[in-house]
Amino acid sequence: MQIIGGAKRGAKLAECKSSSVRPTSQRIREAIFNIVAGGRFTPMISNATILDLFAGTGALGLEALSRGASEAYFVERDKQALDTLRANIQKLDYLETTTILAGSFENITRWAYPPADIVFCDAPYGDNITSPALHNMAKTGAIKNGGLVIAEMPKSEKLILSNEFKFADERSYGITSIHLLNWIPD
Repeated sequence: MQIIGGAKRGAKLAECKSSSVRPTSQRIREAIFNIVAGGRFTPMISNATILDLFAGTGALGLEALSRGASEAYFVERDKQALDTLRANIQKLDYLETTTILAGSFENITRWAYPPADIVFCDAPYGDNITSPALHNMAKTGAIKNGGLVIAEMPKSEKLILSNEFKFADERSYGITSIHLLNWIPD
């Protein structure tokens, strides 16, 4: 697994051996960043604040930093994934622009950081926690008004969100679906 674009293009990322971590494939990661870079969706990656939920190795957030995001916040609870994430951040020299929140999204009751322009949500498949995770993060103030949410999930999982999440697009790749939404509270 490696960074596929931007300043750190080609940098190899450490892989996590934890059975609870399923990294986003390079093919899907490339598709996500091509969609966002196309300009149809706002905000753009450049200078964005990123929130990477269920961060795992950090591939999505680190890719965003490589492509010009200004800062990234990573939420992860798996011990092995946290160790891998820290190693990847250090290897890519993003210590100054990243914050790791070790623990589950359920334990975040207040967001003490700048709200994210772009949220990547790649929950473990089969847990059906994408919708609750996004609701919780929006409720805590972690998502900027107008922010872009990119949810990766199995096609079999249904995304059930409040009306403040406005559907923008959906794509399918094998067993995976990618949902693009904007957070626009009334």
